[in-house]
Amino acid sequence: MALVSYVPTSEAAENIRPRFEKVESRGHEVPNFLRVLAHSPELLEGFIVLNGALSRIQLDPKLRELAYIRASEVNSCGYCLQHHKKAGRKAGLDERQVNETDNYSGSEIYDDLQRDVLQYAEEVTRNVVVTDELADRLKQKLTERELVELAVVVALANFTNRISETLRLELS
Repeated sequence: MALVSYVPTSEAAENIRPRFEKVESRGHEVPNFLRVLAHSPELLEGFIVLNGALSRIQLDPKLRELAYIRASEVNSCGYCLQHHKKAGRKAGLDERQVNETDNYSGSEIYDDLQRDVLQYAEEVTRNVVVTDELADRLKQKLTERELVELAVVVALANFTNRISETLRLELS
């Protein structure tokens, strides 16, 4: 059971309620993560802006989702894993690619860049910094913008993982 309640649409702040209603009008449920953040409308607004920007970044969506999935695995965040495995499939990853990220190192289902991104997500999540060798490989394959975007994706994954796990969110 979650440590805090999920804010119902009818009780959401005036600036949040239309967003929730829009999601529901499309036949979708508002994720519990957003319902929890709705306790602090200002934080929810900031999260929506940052998270929404992920769909407009230059980093390949497949790489984005692989990084998010791997960070969520390292943090044992089932809530985020469920949502981002689905997003990974939408981004074009196949079933094996979204489900076998814990064994990426020698796997033939990932290319070199994908393996480096998975390693990056793991190293950042476990240690905050990455090895010089990995950093050098990524600098050869990604632009500076893509490197910044990758860092933000992994940081955001860790952010949502920690909130989801700390507050014991249930899947929605």
